[in-house]
Amino acid sequence: MKQKMLIKDIAIIGILTSILFVQEQLLSILPNIQLTVFLLFVYAKSLKLSHSLIIIFIHVILDNLLMGSFNFVYLPFMMIGWMAIPLLLKTLFKRVNDNFPLAFLGILFAFLYSWIMLIPQVFLTEVDLYAYWVADIPFEIMLALSSFLTILWLYQPSIKVLKQILK
Repeated sequence: MKQKMLIKDIAIIGILTSILFVQEQLLSILPNIQLTVFLLFVYAKSLKLSHSLIIIFIHVILDNLLMGSFNFVYLPFMMIGWMAIPLLLKTLFKRVNDNFPLAFLGILFAFLYSWIMLIPQVFLTEVDLYAYWVADIPFEIMLALSSFLTILWLYQPSIKVLKQILK
C-alpha cells in the first residue's frame, strides 16, 4: 500500500527546509562555517529517507536560485553531495546513533561534499585540479571542524526535540 504524504509531513518538510536554508544564508558570511551537515544528520536520523531527500532537493534549488548560481553544472553535484548524507546514514551507517561516531562521520561527509564540488568548480573555472584542491584545503578543514563540533555538541539534544515534535 502506498503511503500518502500527510499535511503534517508537508508542514514539517517546509519548516525543516526553511531552517536549513535560512541558517546557511545567515552563516554565508563565514567561509564554510555552517550547520548544514549537522542538520542533515538530524533530519536523516529522524525522518523518512524520502522526506530528507525532498528537503535537500528544495534546499539546493532555493540555494542556487538565491545565490545566482543556478547552473546545470553545479546543480547535480550539489544534489549528489548533500543527498549522500541521508542515503548513507539510512543504509551503510544506519546503526550509528551516538554523537561521537556521528561527529567523525560529519568530518567524512564534509570532505566528501567538498571533493564532489571540486569537479564542477574545476570544470567551470578551468583551473588545475591539484592547485584548486590545495587552495581549498583550509576551507575543507573549516567545514569538517564545524560539522564535527556541531554534531558532537548539538546532535543528541536536537534529535530528542525533533523526535518529540514528530510524535
